[in-house]
Amino acid sequence: MKKATVLVLLLATVLQVRTGAWGAAGHRVVSRAAIRALPSDVPPFLARQIDWIGNRSVLADSWRGPYEPFSKAAEDPNHVWYTEQFAFLTQIPRSRDEFMLAVYDEHRRLHASDPAKAALTNIHYTGTLPYAVVEGYERLKVVFRTWRTRRAQNQDTAFIEQDAAFYLGWMSHYVADGAQPLHSTVQHDGWVGDNPKGYTRDGAVHWLFENTFVDLIGLHERDIQARIPASPTVVADPFAAVLVHVDHAHTRVEQLYQLDQRKEFERKDSREGRELVYATTADAATLLRDLVYTAWVNSGRGEPDFDPNDQTNNPQNPRYNPATGAAPPLAPAAR
Repeated sequence: MKKATVLVLLLATVLQVRTGAWGAAGHRVVSRAAIRALPSDVPPFLARQIDWIGNRSVLADSWRGPYEPFSKAAEDPNHVWYTEQFAFLTQIPRSRDEFMLAVYDEHRRLHASDPAKAALTNIHYTGTLPYAVVEGYERLKVVFRTWRTRRAQNQDTAFIEQDAAFYLGWMSHYVADGAQPLHSTVQHDGWVGDNPKGYTRDGAVHWLFENTFVDLIGLHERDIQARIPASPTVVADPFAAVLVHVDHAHTRVEQLYQLDQRKEFERKDSREGRELVYATTADAATLLRDLVYTAWVNSGRGEPDFDPNDQTNNPQNPRYNPATGAAPPLAPAAR
């Protein structure tokens, strides 16, 4: 199949995209399992709100409805990270704005020579999921820091605890989506382009795996709880950890299509189908637990001395980019 034909086919597919996310069961299980795996030094107010957090973990999908076009346009990219679409980058920028500019620069470069490919080179067909996760992590860390301060001052913390539960549920959505293999690939709603192995081109495969099959097997947190390591990890670089997380999910794309080809997702007793669901949701619950724990630990550490010249929006910052109006965050090792 010629390159231009492949890209036109891909464009036709993404324009009718039905990409959702783990259904309510998948998101609820990931968030609940993560909370149950938190160590005892994390205050119990999160555990007390486990039911609310589990139910709120699907909230981000409700912002993507056709009747809320502003919200949908802003929110859709946060749920995906189509690895093949930014292969032109040798390094992923540590800034949402820098990433958007890099993708747009590539779009402009391709516009005259390869308009079909240029039409797919934008953040709606690349995604911004890692940025959504780390932005959520930082919100949670701020809330934890505020909780500590108010607690030390003998002030009421009820509303802050509600904030923490909300931010945790919100962040958990993107972490769970990052573990779903079809959220990491242009093959998200049926196989596009060259297809020598004869994988399905039917977009229904997405819903079949993450909703129909998950409901069929009755996924529950007890199915994955033992797969979460007992000891939490303080994540040195949350952004890098999320990139690894989604890259790992991407390695399972063909496995998912092979299982679909064998009709495994239509059988409740499918051992391999269950294993893929358990492995992916356990990966998500593990990273989520570790990010929550890292936010808690780091919220109690004294912040390093701050150089005003390193303020993100300071034009005197040597890393300041006038095209974005900000300096990209430094990697922890560079601070």
